Amino acid sequence: MSESLLQLYSAPHGSLPPLPSEQVLLGVLPRLAGEQALVISPGRGQAAWELAQTARRVDSWYMDTYDAWQAKKAVAEVSVAVEIVGGADLPESPYDLIAMPILVGGEAELTRDLMQQAHQRLIDGGTLVVSVDNPRDQWLRLQMQELFEKVTCTDAPGGRAYWGRKTKPLKKVRNFGCDFSFRDEDHLIHAHSRPGVFSHRRLDPGARQLLLAAEIEPGQHILDMGCGCGVVALAVAQRSADTRVMAVDSCARAIACTQFGAEANKLGNISAIVNYDGNFDIGREFDVVLGNPPYYGDFRIAGHFLATAQRVLRPGGAVLIVTKQPKWYEENMVDQWQDVTIFESGNYFVACGRK
Repeated sequence: MSESLLQLYSAPHGSLPPLPSEQVLLGVLPRLAGEQALVISPGRGQAAWELAQTARRVDSWYMDTYDAWQAKKAVAEVSVAVEIVGGADLPESPYDLIAMPILVGGEAELTRDLMQQAHQRLIDGGTLVVSVDNPRDQWLRLQMQELFEKVTCTDAPGGRAYWGRKTKPLKKVRNFGCDFSFRDEDHLIHAHSRPGVFSHRRLDPGARQLLLAAEIEPGQHILDMGCGCGVVALAVAQRSADTRVMAVDSCARAIACTQFGAEANKLGNISAIVNYDGNFDIGREFDVVLGNPPYYGDFRIAGHFLATAQRVLRPGGAVLIVTKQPKWYEENMVDQWQDVTIFESGNYFVACGRK
């Protein structure tokens, strides 16, 4: 690792330092070599910076466009030859080295899905190296042993790294997707979800309460913010063929699932786009904005949903957000919205307001 990059890794400002699992990975990468490399990172992808010192081509992949945007900013700061790529799945390109840092507590099914895809993208003789911030890991070792005949393990401060070399195709390729159905009013709706998409394999209870609260009139234009696999958008679009629904999510895989659901239900009144910043060309204002943001963190995403709703709604248009933490909405909607109402719905609350 060059001295300049090492300084950037530990800089007190500017680029963030590598996540713990990626730091473990950086410790073993100098032992491996690749001409065409891919990094699958939960952070800024500093492993790609390291590989760019020797590899002819390095891609750093992200499923979420906000994460990809953050990674692009970091790459621009260090001026390394790394291509930030995104999509619902790994690029359909051949690689001889794929590096994948994994965080303890990450989504297990998504990890298995991406590891399987990584094996498929490797050329014969190519290497997959994975790392985890758990010095006593056994789970990741077992996943690697299912994919490779021989797995090498290296212990490092704060974690473990494993690598294996591809000698033959997988005998069995598992499908991690899930088709499920649910009812909304008199309609049976078919949905499709995949690992990494909210909420995988089921209708989220919060989405159910949001649908119960949403009174949609024929002919209205509806925005589903953070659509996940699209269950809310599908249900609203099914209620009336005259309704126009736009589904938005920062996750490329979520939009792919939503589009799959629209085709499965033969709904021509849904459009779905990947977007993370709320700046998109809508052609006209919306009548209703629906949202089911995460209940954790500092309410950054909830604030983003409300700010976007303010911008895209017509005067008198309504926003409905389902939550388990109504106090934040009580404090933050009163100054920007009219007719603010927050009511209990099942084990949730729905916050409503008009522009």
